[in-house]
Amino acid sequence: MKKLHLFFLLISVSIASLSQSFHGGIVAGLTASQVDGDTYAGYDKPGLQGGVFISTSLTQYIDASLEIKYVSRGARNPASDDNTGAYRLGLQYIDLPIVLAARIKKLGSVELGVVPGYLFAIRGEKDDGLLTEEDKAAYHKFDLGTLVGVNIRISEKISLNLRYSYSILSIRDLESAGSYYSWFGKLFGHSKGDFNNYLTIGINYLLK
Repeated sequence: MKKLHLFFLLISVSIASLSQSFHGGIVAGLTASQVDGDTYAGYDKPGLQGGVFISTSLTQYIDASLEIKYVSRGARNPASDDNTGAYRLGLQYIDLPIVLAARIKKLGSVELGVVPGYLFAIRGEKDDGLLTEEDKAAYHKFDLGTLVGVNIRISEKISLNLRYSYSILSIRDLESAGSYYSWFGKLFGHSKGDFNNYLTIGINYLLK
């Protein structure tokens, strides 16, 4: 019986010490996105992001974090005098970014990570009307991206987060005439397929 009590005591102490080593918070902000591989260029699709995160210190200078976020991305080509046909693509994802951050004294940190994502909704329109179910079915449900970013410390609990993210895997296997790829896509050697390419800005608020 004493051994059983000692076992549960050790479990309780371990859980308490583990909870003390982790911190959690919320993040909310905006996105600006485009899709490499279509015929349009520019971060013209605005969107929202929001979710929660937990983080822990691995070393004196390195933190690791896991996030669960809703992130809107896609592409947009608004109608104008030169372009009578508007194009809009809205891709709604649940992302689970896994991030390593190197602290820079009290200024903040720089980040590097991977972003697994699940596509749960698609909305959009093209020249001949709304996207069809066949159009939507061409997009892969799973996305895997990279991210680089910076955290700028505002106060003890609040920081400004800026990130650039790009898909490692194509989100749609389609080769379009006149496809546009940004410098990052060209760096990876992409010449066909569509890839998410987006910027995010958010406020992180530390709860614990």
